[in-house]
This record gives sequence, structure tokens and C-alpha cells, in this order.
Amino acid sequence: MMIRARARGQDGAAAVEFALIVGVFAMLLFGMLEFGVAFWQVQNLRAATREAARQAAVRADTTTIGQRLVDASNGSLPPNYSGFTVSPGVCTPDTSGDNVVVKITNSALPASVKQAFSIDIPFVPSININPDLSGTFRCE
Repeated sequence: MMIRARARGQDGAAAVEFALIVGVFAMLLFGMLEFGVAFWQVQNLRAATREAARQAAVRADTTTIGQRLVDASNGSLPPNYSGFTVSPGVCTPDTSGDNVVVKITNSALPASVKQAFSIDIPFVPSININPDLSGTFRCE
């Protein structure tokens, strides 16, 4: 009688339920972490391009604009990074009131940044994001 009562017990049910749920939980957890890193990187680089555009709007030269872009990227961009464009060009007294745009192309990003834009969630195909990284200011 004692053996039959123990055989019908649910001692291992919690372990089995946990084993079934832990995979889904891991996918959600790591997916949120991967997306969070990618989102942080995008916001970080967008803020850096806005800051560089602000420098361009007050008639800074290209070297100063690039240095401000690197400084504002919080370590995402390497020193002396040159993969950005300033259009239509550095502001002059003649272009006062026009917009200046500082843009970073994805092909010019360092490999470490590109890697953050690839979201790899276990058991789900990779998701690659290709954000528009640009900042705009009006020439002063």
C-alpha cells in the first residue's frame, strides 16, 4: 500500500514543468538583453550625430566635428573615426538658416558596432537592424 501511494506522488512534477518552461524563458530573457544592447547602441550613435551636427551648425571644421562625434559616442566609435558625412557641407555665413546634416553610414561602422546591430536570440533567426544614424541642425 505504501509503495502505491508513493508512485502516485508528484515529487518530480515541478522539475518537469520547469524543464518545459526554461527554454521559453531563456529565449525571452536573452532576446530582451540583445534588443536592449542594440537599442542602446542606436540611441548612443544618434545622440553623437546630433552633437556633431550642432558643432557643424556653429561653423566648426571637419576635424572638430569628427572629434565631437567620437567624444559623444561614449566609446562606440574609435579615435580619428572618419566614416561620417557632413551635407551640404560645413556651415558658412552664406548658408545661415540652412540645415546641416551629419550622417553615419552603416557600411562605415566598426565591426563591434555592427555586431551589436545583429540580434541573435536562441532558436529564432537572426535579426539585423539597419538604422538611419543622422543628426540635423540649422546653420547659425
